[in-house]
Amino acid sequence: MRHLYLIGAMGSGKTTVGRLIAERLGLPFYDLDQRIERATGQTIAQIFVQQGEAAFRELESRALLEVAALPQGVVATGGGVVLREDNRALMRRTGWMVYLRASHETLWRRIQHSTDRPLLHTDSPRETLLAIMQAREPLYQEADWVVETDTRSPQQVADAVIRAFQPTPDAPLTIPVLPNQPNGYLVQVAPRLSARAAAAILAHIRPTRAVILTHRRLLRWATPLEQSLQAEGVPAHLLTLPAGEPVKSLRTAARLYAQLLAVGCDRESLLIVVGGGVLGDLGGFVAATYMRGIPYVQIPTTLLAQVDSSVGGKVAIDLPQGKNLVGAFHQPRMTLVDPEPLRTLPSRHWRNGFAEMLKYGATLDGGLWRRLQTMLERGVLGIRRVRKEPHEWTLPIARCIALKAQIVSEDERDLRGRRALLNFGHTVGHALEAALGYREWLHGEAIAVGMVAEAEIGRTLGITPPEVVQELRETIEASGLPASLPAGVSVDALLTHMRHDKKRTGDSLSIVLLEAIGKARLAPNIPTEAIREALMRCATL
Repeated sequence: MRHLYLIGAMGSGKTTVGRLIAERLGLPFYDLDQRIERATGQTIAQIFVQQGEAAFRELESRALLEVAALPQGVVATGGGVVLREDNRALMRRTGWMVYLRASHETLWRRIQHSTDRPLLHTDSPRETLLAIMQAREPLYQEADWVVETDTRSPQQVADAVIRAFQPTPDAPLTIPVLPNQPNGYLVQVAPRLSARAAAAILAHIRPTRAVILTHRRLLRWATPLEQSLQAEGVPAHLLTLPAGEPVKSLRTAARLYAQLLAVGCDRESLLIVVGGGVLGDLGGFVAATYMRGIPYVQIPTTLLAQVDSSVGGKVAIDLPQGKNLVGAFHQPRMTLVDPEPLRTLPSRHWRNGFAEMLKYGATLDGGLWRRLQTMLERGVLGIRRVRKEPHEWTLPIARCIALKAQIVSEDERDLRGRRALLNFGHTVGHALEAALGYREWLHGEAIAVGMVAEAEIGRTLGITPPEVVQELRETIEASGLPASLPAGVSVDALLTHMRHDKKRTGDSLSIVLLEAIGKARLAPNIPTEAIREALMRCATL
């Protein structure tokens, strides 16, 4: 059972939009306020006057519990349903929350003449509305998705919500990256989107020819794309590479340059990457540097690539001294995200990507963090198995992409420090990967330990509360990810590799540290002894 819960302030249109959505999807519609009024024989305003707000909140929670047990439907909630943590947790367990967000001005215009808003029966109702909105905004932001409503009609809002709740290849969820900027593009998200990848690409770009870079085991996705492009009159060629971090090298890049020349690629040709993060980094780097830059498209096929590396235009290859030390900023023309190819991933690779999802929640979004914890509690991902159905993963994947898109849009070239928050766990994690020769552990496994280690650094410096470190560690362990350094990797070896980190400034390291779940900051000039102490603590856990 996966209800669609619409949350938001009074006047945001939850009932109107909810009815439209339910009708279009053929689902039941449940309105919490109406159910309370029918059950009590009183209006909401009468309940507030006669029994008080506390009594109403009890009735509201009871109504929500009843609706949660009903067949799947669309639920319009009251504006204050989010005030109780138990209500928010129940909605996360039994469905998806979409926040219909409207500005104070819009809400006031809609409800200023209403007489059935008991909370606004004050001497200054407009100021009261603003105070209520400001107090509840952090709770509304715990939603799985946010739809802005100010400039949209109810039908347009309903369409936007449906694209989040049930995206399709013909009506995907779209996320803008760098909107209204020269390098802006869209990320499209929907199950089965790969089947119409050629049409989606050709709707935005018409290349002289296309080269599809992929792995041999991914030909089931790449070959139909090649055939579809050929059918549309675009000469297309397949190039395959082995999997694994070692292919991210100058040597491989040089070989790819030669292959692009051999098939006649010019500056108007298109490189399409069908693969995971390693292939995306390498392919993007080749696209950025071949003939001083050609367009490329990302079609990520791993969870890690879908939520992180395929968005944002950071492309790079490795050197023996460290990871991603030679690279560029080169934005794709578009990114197509389809959860269907993830079905073939081994469970270890799901956890690999889940580590990056946890990173987004821990640093940027407490609501996402709680959604991911709920997925663990519900057994969507566990130590032994993964439920791989796209409907379980599409919206959390999209939420991570939206968070990264926002960061990239604010700080495309990592100049303001905001984008550095995405590096939480990566300073230690990259050093661990280098110490292991990029072979024994997957990227997400190293980042998981890196997050614990960097949280321990924050605790050592008095920045990260101990309870946050503990919650982080326990959540990572519940995901089946490692939380301690592997045997045989010394602290001194990690410190040596960290000195090659590309985020180093002079002789000092800047590291992302947590202040709370969902809140992080980049801390400069971290003392080496603090790092050593934290790493030692991780090695002995």
